[in-house]
Amino acid sequence: MKTTIELPDDLLRAMKVRAAKEGRSLKELLTAILRSAMKSSSATTVGKSGGGQLPVLRTSKAKAGREMTPERIAEVLWGEGA
Repeated sequence: MKTTIELPDDLLRAMKVRAAKEGRSLKELLTAILRSAMKSSSATTVGKSGGGQLPVLRTSKAKAGREMTPERIAEVLWGEGA
């Protein structure tokens, strides 16, 4: 499938250089990079079968036994009165 994307000039130049050094086309390089990125990001996607885990916030401000409401989470992250 064909698609059009806009990339910064310096990034495109760097990708062309890398593709040439590796002896492959820009299309082959982009495909490999995107497949790798999709594979690694799907491993951390919550809700997919075999997916990753939710992030864990470790802080001394989060007291055991207190309900973690959105307001409480904001307080823990950004301080009192957030």
